[in-house]
Amino acid sequence: MSSSPEGLETGSEDSYHVIVVGGGVSGCAIACELVEQGVPEVLLFEREALASGATGICPGGIRQQFSGEPDCRLARYSYQFWNQINEILEPEHPFDFEKSGYLFLAFSEDRLQVFRRNVAIQNRLEIPSQILTPDQIRRLLPDLNLEGVTGAGYCGEDGFVEDCDGVTRAFAERAVRGGARVLYQEVRAIQPVSARHRAWEVHAGGRTYGARHLVLAAGVDTLPLTASFGLSVPIRAERRRLGFTEPYPELVMTPLVIAPELEFAGKQLTYGVFYFGWLGERPEDDDLVFIERGLCGGARLLPLFEDIAVRRILTGTYDNSPDSRPVLGPVPNWKGLHLAVGFSGHGFMIAPAVAHILASCITGRECQLPIEPFSIERFSQDSEPEELVI
Repeated sequence: MSSSPEGLETGSEDSYHVIVVGGGVSGCAIACELVEQGVPEVLLFEREALASGATGICPGGIRQQFSGEPDCRLARYSYQFWNQINEILEPEHPFDFEKSGYLFLAFSEDRLQVFRRNVAIQNRLEIPSQILTPDQIRRLLPDLNLEGVTGAGYCGEDGFVEDCDGVTRAFAERAVRGGARVLYQEVRAIQPVSARHRAWEVHAGGRTYGARHLVLAAGVDTLPLTASFGLSVPIRAERRRLGFTEPYPELVMTPLVIAPELEFAGKQLTYGVFYFGWLGERPEDDDLVFIERGLCGGARLLPLFEDIAVRRILTGTYDNSPDSRPVLGPVPNWKGLHLAVGFSGHGFMIAPAVAHILASCITGRECQLPIEPFSIERFSQDSEPEELVI
């Protein structure tokens, strides 16, 4: 068992109104929102340390540019939170929401037309994205090689909070101040029960904990838990990597630049280091292939990528759904069971919206966001995929 941060003590009670499994940003945000909505007896399980999974290696991107209206609505709701994060969470050390922008480059008219359609949807939802011409891109990023670029989708409100671990802990600490508890134990099994005051039992640390509501927010580690009682959740693990270079003395690419046709995404951090991803990476490719292909795509935009040294590679796991949208909310025919999985790389940026949806489902309060597009039931019919996946 990992040692818990100050103030996050283990509990002694064995019956709770809500148990949340998973101490990443989504699980901690859900616990926090439940407490904020007055839900008593909330318990969160984390087997290692908070943010020790996918959240821990997330670069902290916050964007509102998605291709689907439901995804844009989650992102827009969450943006309001990120814009007031310090007033809401009241952390000991304020977080910096760097609004450096996200720039989606197009190298063809067909791709640019897709971006125009996306921007029209976004603008209708009050997301201030826009289409940039090559000349406008050049004024924004004068060092970028724009040969072959037809335009771009851009939102200057998008950006980064580069302390995902700190944000996750701030959610947890606020939840604990409101009465929630955190246990640093691995959940070994869960099972539905038929009892007056509990619908689920959770087995961890040699003890059994009961709950009226159970929220599973453990990424791909949710799969063996649900499989144990016969529920199949349509998510799969996908390895994803980020490369980090040596510092470069000049700031030449502060927005996150995504070029789908080059299979490249990259950004320069505030201290000069570039981080980059190769969007075409495959499970069989090793780190050297990843570095070569990532730098090759980067060099097409910035020649300095031809010579810059890569200092480290971080490897993590996406919990992907078939349509790249999260699976959120209650599970039909399983009383009291709720899911928050399948984030497909978007979990950190939409965590505030996810927390609102899950808490609304549990408390019965009015939800300001769409739930149906994220229900597990959608997979019984064709569902339109989210296309802007990085």
